[in-house]
Amino acid sequence: MTKEHSKETNQPEAEVWNAIGQFEKILEVMPNDRFSLETLADAYEKIGDHTRAKDYLLRLANVLVDERDEDAAHDVLLKLKQFDRSDKAIQDAIVRLEGLESKKVMAEVIDSGQTAASRQGHIAAEISMAWNLLQAKKLSQEEYSMVVHDLSENSGRANDIPVSTLHVLHDRHYAGVDELMAFMATACNTPMISLANFELQKEVCGLLTWEFMVNRGAIAYETIGHDVLIAILNPYDNQLKLDVAGLLGKDCHYFLVAPEDFDAALERIKALLAPAPETGQKSV
Repeated sequence: MTKEHSKETNQPEAEVWNAIGQFEKILEVMPNDRFSLETLADAYEKIGDHTRAKDYLLRLANVLVDERDEDAAHDVLLKLKQFDRSDKAIQDAIVRLEGLESKKVMAEVIDSGQTAASRQGHIAAEISMAWNLLQAKKLSQEEYSMVVHDLSENSGRANDIPVSTLHVLHDRHYAGVDELMAFMATACNTPMISLANFELQKEVCGLLTWEFMVNRGAIAYETIGHDVLIAILNPYDNQLKLDVAGLLGKDCHYFLVAPEDFDAALERIKALLAPAPETGQKSV
């Protein structure tokens, strides 16, 4: 075997180990991040470390039980049943997952937009977006680590301040934001728009709660017939799109916006949603 062939053979495993290192760093900040737990379980399974794959899968199962997410639990159940069923930890996890009741509680979490679980889920989606940009070689390893650090630090900010990968890059004066957004618009089939060009209307912007707009990075800014146009900061977040469509019960079309444009629109919406001042005159 030539050295060149050996190098090519080892390359995929090297990429897996790199991914493992990155997602284990994420778990240090967010130990219950479902995406990272699932990715690590799959990664260790891929390289043949079944013990660690099982450990991460069990951790994921515990998170799903705590969150009572029956839909997601189904896939994890199938994976757990491939392990040795005589293993007590595997037995216990299977029993707990199978004991879940079918409840649609996630809609309440999504609608409130204020819970710790909602904010944590959003930060995980933003880290996932940064990971996609790293894999596409649009962010360097150093830039990716910086984004993860800032997202983790900013996760505790007040609920009226948006936290996103694009905001981190903007605040860091990252010179390639425009090029990055153009890439994402093409890669995710999500055209770019400027909210400054639209006259925002209270009845449209009010379709989503203020907390949802800020915490999830989505603004309903226009309607066309029965369809709603939604401005978003993270075109990779498919769960966000599903949540918005579920909340509105309408066909939605998504467009990418710059972070400063998003913030300016929020200020305009805040004024639109503010209660009207009392105009009554005092009697003489």
